[in-house]
Amino acid sequence: MRIVLCNKYFFLNGGTEHYLSACLEELPRRGHEAVPFSVAYARNWPSPFDRYFLPAPGDPRQTHYRTIRPTPLSLVRHVERMLYSFEANRVLGRLLDAVGGADIGYVLNVYNYMSPSILRAFRARGIPTVVRFGDYSPLCANYAFLRGDTPCTECARGGFWHGIVHRCVKGSLAASTLRVASMYLHRWLRLYENADAIIAPCAFMYDRLLEGGFPAERLHHIPQPALPLAPVEPVPKGDYILYFGRISREKGLDTLIKAYCALNPAEDLLLVGNAFNGYGEELRALIPPGLRHKIRFLGFQGGEDLSRLVAGARLTVVPSRNYDNAPLAVLESALAGTPVLGAAIGGIPELLRPGVTGELFRSGDAVDLAAKLGALLADRDRLARMGEAGKRFTEEHFSLSRHLDTLTGLFADLVARRKSHG
Repeated sequence: MRIVLCNKYFFLNGGTEHYLSACLEELPRRGHEAVPFSVAYARNWPSPFDRYFLPAPGDPRQTHYRTIRPTPLSLVRHVERMLYSFEANRVLGRLLDAVGGADIGYVLNVYNYMSPSILRAFRARGIPTVVRFGDYSPLCANYAFLRGDTPCTECARGGFWHGIVHRCVKGSLAASTLRVASMYLHRWLRLYENADAIIAPCAFMYDRLLEGGFPAERLHHIPQPALPLAPVEPVPKGDYILYFGRISREKGLDTLIKAYCALNPAEDLLLVGNAFNGYGEELRALIPPGLRHKIRFLGFQGGEDLSRLVAGARLTVVPSRNYDNAPLAVLESALAGTPVLGAAIGGIPELLRPGVTGELFRSGDAVDLAAKLGALLADRDRLARMGEAGKRFTEEHFSLSRHLDTLTGLFADLVARRKSHG
């Protein structure tokens, strides 16, 4: 099959791009042709298809809203791509003409920089399309089901106007209004009815999509696959606890720091990742002077450096306060033989077996987190057994091979169904 994979970023920005990269690498090994379609940013990976990518809405070096210097043209392009992008449809058509069409369109994260309007471009050519939601973008104005520090699902059943009332997008009335307007427009245009199948990477998200009005016959739960980090030689366990990922409010790191400071264990706490919207400074302000040498912010780490940090940790903590759907940190830690202490919220409980491969605590509860953390650190033999069990459990239930077997089986069924209907 020739599969066109659509995503707004074509560089490593987060878990979706890690997944995209794995698909582009593994699908050809299975005899399929994988063709990317993205936005032409300066940081992109090289590709023979990049001449057919959608032009960046502004300067190609400015990849995120916080880095964009607005111009009249870039503002118009951003609004168009948030609402409905005729340009994206036209450019995608040019790519499809160049490669001789496609058997399947696989749409990942296209919001605000590409537009879900491309679903209609595929449908117009009779190409079956599968959408995979990595966040709650069709149901929540800020994608995270989070209002302030509190999980919120007021918009989940279609009452998107709550996003304006609560200014859910960056605290801005204008940004929230524009985003909510785009959600109502996409629903009015029935854009997602152009998708033949919709994939949820966890059962929790599947249930939310079902409640939000997506029909059960087109919904599919295909679990998030475990994507291994860069291979490294075995490393001994170090005396540290690890968090790695975005350092942003929805990740609940203030809960982790409060719990750590109350417990004050012998192990250090390492925080790995880029900080956003001043949250890093808020976290530093929570740390008493006597513990500042033990809580270390290491910034972004990648490749073998990150692999060694994950493999050498006593355990990884995933303290999310929002309905995190399927955080890769849980699965990547397990593959490295490192147990996980995760918040019991969203899809996190689906990724581990409490007491066997890791442990859960009440999201946002620093007292419960400190108690669970202390109990785990007090029994290193148990931690080692959890790490070994987590590796086996993850390899069995969340392998990329198993994921792609299910995914390509769905693709083949849709292609056969479309052909049988002419």
